[in-house]
Amino acid sequence: MKMGKISYACMAMMGMGLIGAETAFADVTAVYKMTYRDGGSGLQTIKYADKKHVRLDMMDVSNHETTMMKLGDKVYMINGEVVQDMEELAGMMAMMGKGSKKHADHAPLKYVDTGRTETIAGITGKVYSFEERGKRHEVVLAKNKDLQAAVLGLVELTKAMSSVSSDKNAMGQAQEDASLKSMAMLRLDDHIRLQSMNKKGISKSVFELPAKPQQTGGMGALMKGFLGH
Repeated sequence: MKMGKISYACMAMMGMGLIGAETAFADVTAVYKMTYRDGGSGLQTIKYADKKHVRLDMMDVSNHETTMMKLGDKVYMINGEVVQDMEELAGMMAMMGKGSKKHADHAPLKYVDTGRTETIAGITGKVYSFEERGKRHEVVLAKNKDLQAAVLGLVELTKAMSSVSSDKNAMGQAQEDASLKSMAMLRLDDHIRLQSMNKKGISKSVFELPAKPQQTGGMGALMKGFLGH
């Protein structure tokens, strides 16, 4: 799964009013169906225990799975048995001159309440419209503290991903409308749609790494030497 798809999807969900979320009092698992711009699709499953234990499993149509996991203050990317520390990976990418780039600031998005409601995965939310880069979009937002807290866990994951990817979308900005900050996203156009959410207990093993993180220091130094930096 390409970093661009991961970054776009996470930042889009992150940007829909997730600042200042209430704390969830139970484990939460939320599954979103993703439809990408290139016609591909997949599922993204968020498992949230607390702010220091967040897991995001991303499955594409070929059943290839990539996992992002936040454990304490560390964020890891997992592909099969390969585990990478995102902080170290960002440092290596910076040495190679392929880290994230600064982007021009975008004006805050302006949401318009359409007066309609929509129920998705058993949760009812309000339908809003907004324009981004000249294109009109539709988003469904709901007040649900458990779903909101789960998606809030993506904020830290997104920060780690943005440090190794230059991908950025204005929909990934935390919007400034105070009336929306307590809401979580159920749907964004036809690209992101909540499929299910439950509060079943999550096993501690879900937040265990399958192997020790790879040491990228040697590779980074090697690439630095090749690039003459």
